[in-house]
Amino acid sequence: MRSPEAKARLKAVSYGQQKVVDAPVTFIICGTLAAHEQLPHALQPSVDAGIMDQSMFDGWVSMAKESHPDNPQLQRDEAFRSASLAAMTLMFAAQGMGLSTGSMSGFDPLGVAREFELAATEMPVILVTVGYPAPGNWPQKPRKPLDEVIEFA
Repeated sequence: MRSPEAKARLKAVSYGQQKVVDAPVTFIICGTLAAHEQLPHALQPSVDAGIMDQSMFDGWVSMAKESHPDNPQLQRDEAFRSASLAAMTLMFAAQGMGLSTGSMSGFDPLGVAREFELAATEMPVILVTVGYPAPGNWPQKPRKPLDEVIEFA
């Protein structure tokens, strides 16, 4: 969202959070439900480029067609995973350009979908504000030590 009008609409469904208005841009990162339906189209360029062989393509498409259609929880989980990875990639890219980001889960997903006319298969997962750091911003919060968040087997 970049226009003042869109930012105001987003603020209204983001519990009044001012940062969606203050940031130069806020991205609505969506996951796709029923993504398995687009899998052949998504994988075909890898087959065409010789990265993936036809048998692997056929296997992946077959597994998705067997496991996903009648499993809304699996579709939702996959939508969240994919959207979260997309948001993380966006945040790392912005940081590499000297920009600051803020991830936001505090919003009304149904309100966002309604206000921005998202398709039924588009599920808003996270908002990401992007801009230059504001003067006086605090540094990165201290993080937990690595051994508290990861275990090597």
